[in-house]
Amino acid sequence: MQDYRIKVGQIELQIRDYKMDTDPIIFLHFGGGNLMIWQRVVPFFENDYRLILVDLRDHGKSDKPQTEGHIDVMAADIVELMRQLKLDRAHVIGSSLGAEVGLSLAAHYPEKVISLVCDGALCSEYGPYGVWESSENEFKQYVAKYISDIHSRPPKVFPSVDAFVEFYKEIFEKDGCWNSFVADYFQYDAFEFSPGQFTRSWQKQAIENYMTQYFDCRFEEYYSRVQCPVLMLSGEDDEKDEKTCKAMHNLIKLAKNGRLVVVPGWIHPYGWMLDPDGICASILGFLKGTNGQELFNH
Repeated sequence: MQDYRIKVGQIELQIRDYKMDTDPIIFLHFGGGNLMIWQRVVPFFENDYRLILVDLRDHGKSDKPQTEGHIDVMAADIVELMRQLKLDRAHVIGSSLGAEVGLSLAAHYPEKVISLVCDGALCSEYGPYGVWESSENEFKQYVAKYISDIHSRPPKVFPSVDAFVEFYKEIFEKDGCWNSFVADYFQYDAFEFSPGQFTRSWQKQAIENYMTQYFDCRFEEYYSRVQCPVLMLSGEDDEKDEKTCKAMHNLIKLAKNGRLVVVPGWIHPYGWMLDPDGICASILGFLKGTNGQELFNH
């Protein structure tokens, strides 16, 4: 295992590379996450695949330009990263934001993606594959207020890494979602933006940039272009919600080779650090069938 930085365009991305002479899997974390979310997942895959864990731009130890928040830009980062690593193709596993970036990667660079796993990108916010039930005008008002709230929200600042971690420990322990993996994730995420002042690595301007484009994103335009096998993963709560259930079942049908699997007990997105056994079993079964041929029939 090696930690190092890769120059992609004008920025550098931090990666953790479990080098093997086998097919690679690129892991892309959720918004506000970092490559440490995968540490409990690594043992499931490291004997059979080369694992490449990535801090997306504006996250973790990667550079933080805070100028671009579009998933297409982040997907282009991954393409350049693959070029630098001399990887022709890779499997991609993404959670939430990472699933959206992986979806963009598969849609726009089909020759680069062997298969795609999406723990996220389950529905659009608006439109025929969306979950918004009121008028378009009300949706635009909601989005404007949401972005305005982010813009006006003061960042949480801490005097030390320990104080930063302790703050989030108190919150997560109340929900029974704290363990050593979550602690390591927050320890890694603490970003010293000025001497003696720490905050989360995904900062306010980067979040605002991402959310501004997120509400305009129509995932149906991406799924309809994906040629590789796609595994969409959801939890039981998504399946019980009528609008979300309908949207995700319809979205996966747009992909040439897609399947939706509901993982019992799955907690999105922190389940990767809490209890990933079930979801990893589903992914491993999926990966064993990806040989470049059609896997699924609708």
